[in-house]
Amino acid sequence: MEKTVLVELTSKQIKLTEGIVLVVLFGSIAAGLGLMYLWFPLGIAMFCIAGIAFLAFCGIRVWRWWVNG
Repeated sequence: MEKTVLVELTSKQIKLTEGIVLVVLFGSIAAGLGLMYLWFPLGIAMFCIAGIAFLAFCGIRVWRWWVNG
């Protein structure tokens, strides 16, 4: 029983983390596109942040698969 509750709590935490990273990912892409018109280097920096967020998203997916099977 305790292990089931622990797995459910871990699953909820992973889903929350995944949602936050997705918001950062899409927000960075949108900001990067918008900032390309204002100042090119800042737009490129936002796309770099989007790349890091994408790698984090992939890492969370692997972690979720590893923990929950």
